[in-house]
Amino acid sequence: MNKSYIWSLPTRVFHWLFTVIILIAFLTDDDKLLFYHAIAGYSIFILLMFRFSWGYIGPKFSKFKDFDLNIKSVKSFIKSLFIKDSEYLGHNPLASYVMISMLIITTLIVITGVFTYGIEEKKGILSFLGYSFLKDFKSMDNIHEFFANLLLFLIGLHLIGIVIDKLLHKQKATLKSIFTGYKISNSSINIKLNLFQKLFAFLMFVLLISFLIFNIIKPDNRLVVFNNINKNITTITT
Repeated sequence: MNKSYIWSLPTRVFHWLFTVIILIAFLTDDDKLLFYHAIAGYSIFILLMFRFSWGYIGPKFSKFKDFDLNIKSVKSFIKSLFIKDSEYLGHNPLASYVMISMLIITTLIVITGVFTYGIEEKKGILSFLGYSFLKDFKSMDNIHEFFANLLLFLIGLHLIGIVIDKLLHKQKATLKSIFTGYKISNSSINIKLNLFQKLFAFLMFVLLISFLIFNIIKPDNRLVVFNNINKNITTITT
């Protein structure tokens, strides 16, 4: 058995930032914490921009073309689930479906969240919608919540998959690989990042950190609080 380096540092950092910020988003889903909820939402959007781009320009195993979405592969994977020597270096077929679904659903959560924030709270980049014909449209929040619950379901499937893999294929060190990047395999494959990939990952990380610092320095910014229309109306009436 060999150690194969399959998850690059940017991939692992994305995974844990994505996990932590999604947790923060769920914990701040309260009227009194909407400011932090909005920041978490925009932060997730930045992470999604990275991951969707990484799916095309990233290293092997992180690319979308390496996600096995073939139905026959899914059936074959299920049949070989209890075979100790079965091996998938990257995402197995079922995990591929779950991961792609999580990325898509999270994107829909962010989009509906921005709309809800603008329509119901009259805040953020779509605050003008709160004064439009959509001002009485209260179903957007229900749609947002529906996708959030769907994400919870997918997260549950992901965790179940981790537990099953831990029980049936402990020797592969799949769970440990998201910390170290290394997975035990029959072959020996080691990915390497080129200069462009390293630079892109670094710039996206800087963008995320800069966004968070920006919200600390200017908490009343256009993205999360600023409501220009409301200010204009107040000025006119006074």
